[in-house]
Amino acid sequence: MEILLDNLHLYIYSDKEKVDLVGLHSEDMIIEIMIDKWIPYMECHKCGKSDYCKYVEPHRVNPDKKAEIKCGVAKDFITNYINTTFNSLDGVEDEQKQAYLNAAFYLTEYVQSAEINIGTFINKEYLDYWGTYAPGLYGFTKQTLDYLNKAHKEMKYLEMFSSKKNVILVEGFSEEIFIQNFSGIEVLNYEGKGRIDFSKIEFLVKQYQEKGYEVYLQSDLDGSTENQKVNRIIREGLIKQENIFQFKHDFETAIPPRLFYNILLDNELITDKYEDFKKDVDLKRGIVKYVENKYSISINKRMIATEISLIIHKLSRGKNLYEDGDFSTTEIGKFWNFFNRII
Repeated sequence: MEILLDNLHLYIYSDKEKVDLVGLHSEDMIIEIMIDKWIPYMECHKCGKSDYCKYVEPHRVNPDKKAEIKCGVAKDFITNYINTTFNSLDGVEDEQKQAYLNAAFYLTEYVQSAEINIGTFINKEYLDYWGTYAPGLYGFTKQTLDYLNKAHKEMKYLEMFSSKKNVILVEGFSEEIFIQNFSGIEVLNYEGKGRIDFSKIEFLVKQYQEKGYEVYLQSDLDGSTENQKVNRIIREGLIKQENIFQFKHDFETAIPPRLFYNILLDNELITDKYEDFKKDVDLKRGIVKYVENKYSISINKRMIATEISLIIHKLSRGKNLYEDGDFSTTEIGKFWNFFNRII
């Protein structure tokens, strides 16, 4: 089968460089391009696994060395990845095809990085050579993990990579917009409006579970220490506790105050200095009610969700948000991590 890959691209060497694809491609064609662009030649004797790796080839002249070849492990990975998944691209959108190609790149980088690390960690002579610097070699596993995280971020956009379909039930439009800006997971807004209708949730959960879905839930505590309706959902086994995220107040109040203030300022809803904005702040009813009462304005929550999404997207260009402590310790960061771990 040939798949049309017009207007798509393959990363080369890094995810900052790319080569454009044109026209129809068969499995063999795309495998050849990926192997050519993604796998460098390497002298196998420089790999710590060379003494037992089945792909090693002898050197033509020097018996103490191995031939310089493209890594057989990575080549077989690419071949197997394409041969077992390529036909599933038939009929999918271009955005999904691009995510598929990106995932292939990151997984190939992961395989090569992992192979090098394993070869290093099991080779005592190589570690001894580095002496007191050897402990630093283990730190290179961070990049290996980064490749895997990036691959899974792309794979979420393709159903073929999900062993189980997932749906997250959310309390309002803000959460729905926010999740859809970052994830391909199915989102259902049950419109909680400050409370959870247990019968409604029970009906939705059973409906989705009958279709084979894993169900997740987001709700608000609205300043309380616990939500009895959510406790009942957990107690009666409707949704697993680890599949539930509860905001201490609500989505908007989870946004760091300074960011929330900047959004209001940028949209010309207020003109106060930040010190005046946060003075005598009362979050008993949430940040939106506080601001609306203080300034006699009306806040569009959907606009807030869109604005904070743009801010986080911009932030993600310069750092790995999965590992950024400043972001992941905020409540909005915890929520972002919650739904992004769903595959």
